[in-house]
Amino acid sequence: MTKKKFRLLGIMVTILLLLTACGGGKNNSETAGSSDKASDNKAVKLRIVTTMAGTDPAGEVFEAVLKEFQEENPHVKITNESQSADAGTIRTKINTDFSSDNEPDIMFYFNTVDAEGLIKEGKVIDLENAEGIDLSGYNSMLEQQRREDGKIYAAPQTGFYEAIFANKKLFEDNGIALPTTWEEYEKAIEEFAKTDIIQIAASTEDSYYVVEHYALAAGGMENYRATLEEKNSAWAEGLDLIAEHAKKGAFPKDAGTIDLAMAQNLFHQEQAAMLFEGSWAWGGIQEAGIADNVTVLPMPIKSDKGETGELIGGASQGWFISTKAYNDDTKKDAVVDLFNYLTSEDTILRIAAATGQIPAKGQLTDVDPNIAVGHELTSEAPAVESPINDRILPEAFTHIRTSVPEVVSGAKTGQQVIDEAAKMK
Repeated sequence: MTKKKFRLLGIMVTILLLLTACGGGKNNSETAGSSDKASDNKAVKLRIVTTMAGTDPAGEVFEAVLKEFQEENPHVKITNESQSADAGTIRTKINTDFSSDNEPDIMFYFNTVDAEGLIKEGKVIDLENAEGIDLSGYNSMLEQQRREDGKIYAAPQTGFYEAIFANKKLFEDNGIALPTTWEEYEKAIEEFAKTDIIQIAASTEDSYYVVEHYALAAGGMENYRATLEEKNSAWAEGLDLIAEHAKKGAFPKDAGTIDLAMAQNLFHQEQAAMLFEGSWAWGGIQEAGIADNVTVLPMPIKSDKGETGELIGGASQGWFISTKAYNDDTKKDAVVDLFNYLTSEDTILRIAAATGQIPAKGQLTDVDPNIAVGHELTSEAPAVESPINDRILPEAFTHIRTSVPEVVSGAKTGQQVIDEAAKMK
């Protein structure tokens, strides 16, 4: 072969190699583009705060849910800063975080007077008008979350009721009727006073449920629904009734110094016949091994202004998304995905099954008979209203409940306490 032919062949090979290289470059470019697209899910860190911690039976399930979400979304790292279900603890946490510009991206918090400031300041988003948020499948609990401005800022998880948890075995063993009327309620107090059984496991200072139920008993739902500004006489009478029953020995001797957890313990150990609590109490009751001995009863109404069966309850907590997180383009998609995961029917039912509470989506099946009684109580209630604690300034309610020992001692009247609370702003 001549040198000329060799040169031509060399040129052709060179051109072919160049074309191949160019083609390979194009393919590499397409592959790189694909990789870039696949890596759009960049690492995201989210913070979440709830009350599902400590002894809350939902805590373990909630941790599992977060773990599963992160396994399905490995680019998302969640820091769970959930606090004890104690109202004061979670309020302090949320208020501190928001005031220091360190708000959680998602929170499960009170959709009550506690959220008013956050809503007015635009710190949490309107869920109905937020892109990507799925609010389908909810029962009437969702509508209960609608605020005065017509918007929904919180998505409910479960509903609750508050009532008398009664150890029916202790009643039966002592020949005392379960109280379905006010007269029977007072009779039960008198009869148990003759035994070594505490009638009502309660703290008269850490007395959220006692204050609410005695206010309901004194005036029925019509008066229970009053505002603090009205200085309703039924609320004052309810405090005076607590004092009257304390003098009859209805509460533990150290009721003025023990806390709610210690009062619950007395009931769990079957040293007390009755306990005012919320539906979440079933978790502790089951752990104590006394669930088969316990039933729930509505607070008997004393006056003719109400109907026994009226309940304190609702859905006072819900899932919020912070405006700051939603408006952050690096977080928005992950926040929306996590919110929809947490509020899916599957997740809600799993958490409801752990707590025995009423789910905001779907229905629980194979519910324990004792828990089913509470669900039936709620469905048959002629009226249901949220706790006073959720409707008035937290500091005002704290003043009311911590003043109960003074009412019991006679240092103050119920009306004096209500008047003092009404002055708080």
